[in-house]
This record gives sequence, C-alpha cells and structure tokens, in this order.
Amino acid sequence: MKTYNSILKGIDAVEFPRNITRTANALIKRLCRDNPAERLGYQRGGIKDIQKHKWFEGFYWDGLQNRTLNPPIVPTVRSVVDCSNFDEYPPDNDGPPPDDTSGWDFDF
Repeated sequence: MKTYNSILKGIDAVEFPRNITRTANALIKRLCRDNPAERLGYQRGGIKDIQKHKWFEGFYWDGLQNRTLNPPIVPTVRSVVDCSNFDEYPPDNDGPPPDDTSGWDFDF
C-alpha cells in the first residue's frame, strides 16, 4: 500500500537514499515524469538530451555503440551453472500461489 500511495503522489514525492547524488536524482525524476511530453528524451533533442545530461558527463557513447567500451565489472563465471555472483535467499516455503478462479479472464 505504501508503494501504491507513493506512485499516486508522483515522482516528485519520492525520497531517494542519501547515497544517490543530486545529479542522479534529477536524471531519474526527469525520465519518470507523469506526462510523456515532459520526459527527458521525449522533447525536441530526443536521445541527445539524455546523453548530454550531467550524470553521463564523460561517458563514452561511441564505445557503447561500437561495443568497444570496457565494462566496469567483469564477473568470474566458472561454469554454466555458477551462481556465485548472485545473492543467496532462503527457499520460498509458501508453495505455489493459489489458482485464480474469479473468471476475470474468461473472454480474454
């Protein structure tokens, strides 16, 4: 319910953690405007407006496009089933969710 109420209040009501910089905060808020016409990247400059945002200052866009950009983190993967790069969570003991028998999708 808390998340739902936050959504109703809009992006300007969202409180970001202190470790999120003002520049990142501004970028997120401009990308998440309610009205699509107000969103960064939707106006006349298009994607260039996003690329010019201060948060991306110094980012090598050509390297990304040409696939020559080195990733900031290269995980070590020992095999196709290696899960060591993921957090461990306790098993879900609730079982499968109950079937929805309300019939809302009968004519879907």
